[in-house]
Amino acid sequence: MWKSSRSTLVSTHLAALWMTALTAACSGGAETTQTGGSGPGGGGSGGSGASTVSSGGGGAGGGMGGTSDCWQAKTMLDLTNAKGAGASYPKPELTAACQGGKLIVDGNGIPHYTFVQTTPNALVTNTEHYEITLTPQIAAQTTEIPLLGTVGFAVNGQPFFGPNEGAVPADEAYGDPIYNGLMDPCLGHTAFAYHYHSMDVKCLNEASLVAEPWMNADPPADERSPVIGWALDGFPVYGSLECTDSSCSTVVEMKSSYVKVGDPHSHVWDAYEYQAQTDSTYLDECNGHVGPDGDYHYHVTAGFPYILGCYKGTPNGAGMDGTGQGGAGQGGMGQGGNMGPQSCVTESDCQGACPPGSLGCTCNDSPMGKICVPTCTTSADCPSGGGMTLQCMNGICVPG
Repeated sequence: MWKSSRSTLVSTHLAALWMTALTAACSGGAETTQTGGSGPGGGGSGGSGASTVSSGGGGAGGGMGGTSDCWQAKTMLDLTNAKGAGASYPKPELTAACQGGKLIVDGNGIPHYTFVQTTPNALVTNTEHYEITLTPQIAAQTTEIPLLGTVGFAVNGQPFFGPNEGAVPADEAYGDPIYNGLMDPCLGHTAFAYHYHSMDVKCLNEASLVAEPWMNADPPADERSPVIGWALDGFPVYGSLECTDSSCSTVVEMKSSYVKVGDPHSHVWDAYEYQAQTDSTYLDECNGHVGPDGDYHYHVTAGFPYILGCYKGTPNGAGMDGTGQGGAGQGGMGQGGNMGPQSCVTESDCQGACPPGSLGCTCNDSPMGKICVPTCTTSADCPSGGGMTLQCMNGICVPG
C-alpha cells in the first residue's frame, strides 16, 4: 500500500520539479534556503533563548557554544579545526543559532573532510540556510519526502536527500544511488551541491574532524548513536544504535521495515514495500519511532530508505527550490508570484514563453497538462538558475 501510493506521485513530483526548474531559470536565484515547520508540543526540549555556535572560515565556538535550553545547536559540529575538502577548496563554514523558537543553520556546502569525487559534478560552494522548529509535533498524517532535493541536513550543515537519484541516466532513472555504487566513503556525492543519501556516524561525530574519517574505528556497539542530522520537520536523526530502555541497559541496531520486492537499480520506490513489524527494533514507515525517553525521532538504517521514508511531523521548505512552504518536493510552486511554465494548447502559445536564452520553446505534454518548455540539441542549450540543472532529453530541457 505504501509503495503503490509513493509511486503514483512520481509523475506529479517530476512535473512540479520541472516547473520549479523553469521558474528558477527565469529568476536566476542562487541561494538554497530551507525553512523547517513550526508548532507547539512534540518531542525534545525546546528553548527560544538566542544562543549561537559558529565554526570554520575564521569562526569560533562550534560545539562548545549554546546553552542548556538549546541542545539542538550543540549537536552541530565545530568545524574550526576540520581538515576540509582539500587544499584547492574553501574552508568549510557552519553556524548554528537557536532563536525565536527555531534552530537556524547556515553553511557554505563544503564538506569538512577530503572530497572524493564520484560523479562528473564539481564540488562548489553553495549557500545553505535552514530554519527548523525547536518544538516539533507528530502530525495527523505523514507527509511525502520530496522525490528530489533536500529532506534535512547533517550536523556538518550538508543537506541530505531521499533514497533515489533523478531521471538520468535513463537506465538508472530514480534508482538507488547506494545500490548503484555512486556514493563516496561518507555516503555523499555532488550534483548541483554536495549532499548525502545516507549518513555514517564515523563521518559526523566529534572524531570525524580528520582528513579521512571513514578510516576511523567503528563507534562502540554498546553505546547509543548520537544525533547526526535534522529533518526539516524538526525531528532529529540518530545513527542506527538505540537504547532499549531509559537507563540504556541494552543497545540494539534499529532496522528499516521496508522489504525489497523489485530491482532498485531504477525506480527504487517501486522496488521496496513498507511492511509493519512487531519487533520493536524495526522502525515505522518514516524510518522513525518513539524512543525509550518518549520522544519521536528518526534513525539511519543499513537498508532502504536509509534516512527518512516520510515526514512524521510537518516540513516546510523541502525539495529542490527551498523557497518555503509549498516547495517543489511537495508539489508546490514556491513563492514570489511566478507560477512556473506557461500552459499551452498550440505551439503559437509558446512564442517568447520560455526563459531568456532558450534555444526555442515548444508546447509539450507533462503529467500536469501541456506546458511551454525550452527546446535543445544538447544540455548546453538549456537555461539554468536557482541551483536546478536542466538537461536535454529527446529535444526538450528536463530536470537533471
